[in-house]
Amino acid sequence: MEVNELQKKEFFSWEQFSMFFDAWCEQHKVLFIVKNSVSLSKCKWATAPPQPSVVDALKYSSVRLGCKGVRASGKPQNNRGQQKGCSANIVLKMSPRKDRLVVTKCQLSHNHAICPIEFSYYFKKGYLLANSCLPVRTTNRISKRFVGASDVSRLLSYCKSRDHGVLDVLTALDGLFARDPDAKVKLVFQQDKVIVQTVFFLSSRMMELARRFPLMLFFDHMVGLNAEFDLYTVLCVDGAGRGHEVAYCLTQRQTPELLRFTLVSLVQSVPEVKARVRCVTLGADIPHLEVVQELLPGARVQICRSQVLEMLFSKAQELGAAEDARIWPLLCSLAAAPSAAAYHQAEQEMQAVLPSAFLSYYRCHWQPRSQMWVQFWAFETARNVNACELLRRHQRQLLSALSPSPTAAQCILDLLAMPDGEREGDSLDEEELAARYHALCLPEPAGLIAEELGFARHGPQGFRTT
Repeated sequence: MEVNELQKKEFFSWEQFSMFFDAWCEQHKVLFIVKNSVSLSKCKWATAPPQPSVVDALKYSSVRLGCKGVRASGKPQNNRGQQKGCSANIVLKMSPRKDRLVVTKCQLSHNHAICPIEFSYYFKKGYLLANSCLPVRTTNRISKRFVGASDVSRLLSYCKSRDHGVLDVLTALDGLFARDPDAKVKLVFQQDKVIVQTVFFLSSRMMELARRFPLMLFFDHMVGLNAEFDLYTVLCVDGAGRGHEVAYCLTQRQTPELLRFTLVSLVQSVPEVKARVRCVTLGADIPHLEVVQELLPGARVQICRSQVLEMLFSKAQELGAAEDARIWPLLCSLAAAPSAAAYHQAEQEMQAVLPSAFLSYYRCHWQPRSQMWVQFWAFETARNVNACELLRRHQRQLLSALSPSPTAAQCILDLLAMPDGEREGDSLDEEELAARYHALCLPEPAGLIAEELGFARHGPQGFRTT
């Protein structure tokens, strides 16, 4: 092994060094462990301390790594027959500029043979990264699983330091379970890293909402929550047309298969909804729509009509459409077509107004999915719900509730603190009102009304004899 491979090598985060060192150890089949370290968060500074972001990234002001092997090549060094430990070691220190870790010393001569079998048995990928907070084997084991209050408490007890926001996220979830022991939480960690990738959660009240109003679900995406995370929300609609959150999914940006993950987690949390959902409305930017019918076989897929319109208009301008006052009304007529004939007529009119590049784009991306966004083919019950306005209202509510550029943990706290929409209807006697409706109405509508009354504590309800 060449000392030059490591000597004076620089790293701008502990994670960067850990990933490099894992690969280096695998290449050379050597085992190193942390012999001693000095945490940056515990250092006292005679001059200006490093920035908090640097403390979070570097973790340590100095670290000494030593070979884990204990096989001595020579004879025992004392009468008890103990072998001398290997002297191979590597030292990292924070640079004088306080913005990076530098390998200041490396002694790579081992006093024992390198054993690939021993290496494959003992080597733990991600060990150095885990050493700063949680064991990687623990995060790998619980990743993509639901965790309970006891699991979160145990993870908190394992935490050795504030690392990657893990401690703050776990503390926020611990608070959720303290208030609501029946809440559901699923955690996803990056493979072989102690980095939270996704948090799916819903309260017991949200589960009850999903059970009571499963007919129509809306999948909303808040882009750019901060530089690192996006927020996805599943909403239902009550009998008065109000939207209510039934699940949150906070995830690192560019995480794939979010629609599948969220719907699977929702069905696992509230199995009753699987057979009862009849329509799922999604934003125009959500991919892999086919998973909806795979996971919710009775559901139709709809795409938010207003978002499709905005996307088509923007694309027309991008692909060279002239400044023509007819374009927007024509696209609106297309989306709001009251019949198949009206839809096809609008398509024909587009050919005389819009460039061929746009028409090719439209035929490729939106014509095959016309039944998902054109008014004529809309799910009948959903025609009375303005999906775009419902999603806009929800976005405004989020913007007013969330802190500016929140961390993942702060976002969880803000979401849990959002008003739950309860009204003075809490005091209604549901059974008494349901009985009176049964006395006045036919059985079928009375049964529907009774179901609505079961949700009276979440919204205003009135009773009037007619």
